[in-house]
Amino acid sequence: MWKKSLADYKASDSWVLTYYPRKNGIALSAIAATADGDDHLVTLSYGISGLYAVGLYDLKGIVAKGSEKFQVFDGFLEVLPNPAQSGAFDPRTHAQTVLDSIEAVLESRATKEVLSFSVEGNSLSSYPHEQLLAMRSRYRVEVEREKAVERLKAGRGSGRLILTRFQ
Repeated sequence: MWKKSLADYKASDSWVLTYYPRKNGIALSAIAATADGDDHLVTLSYGISGLYAVGLYDLKGIVAKGSEKFQVFDGFLEVLPNPAQSGAFDPRTHAQTVLDSIEAVLESRATKEVLSFSVEGNSLSSYPHEQLLAMRSRYRVEVEREKAVERLKAGRGSGRLILTRFQ
């Protein structure tokens, strides 16, 4: 569900917003919004959204009122895996996934899947130990940057300590 505000095409002025998804050039069922005051409320039921395969869809948004029609959106809709299905959703970022894989190799607890994990075109098992240590340091910094950004977005401090001295 999402809400779309269109100042020039308010739902309260009888404008109707409809999205038209396409996958590989094939048109899928249109998604019609309902009026929510001036806004357009788009709701996909679980039954309908479950029909969409994971992937990227072309999406066009058209508003219509009588014989007037205007395109208000031309972009993409990305359908993600259902997080309720086990194993379908990994909340880790790429940097965290790579860091976890590198650490598993260094600790000799890597699974077959981790050893075949590719970074910069090479599987983790093909890197020398020293290079894995250097990569681990680099990815640790990247993961800490990502965590700092998330903390700042949540209104907390970045977690970095800034020292100063006054004389």
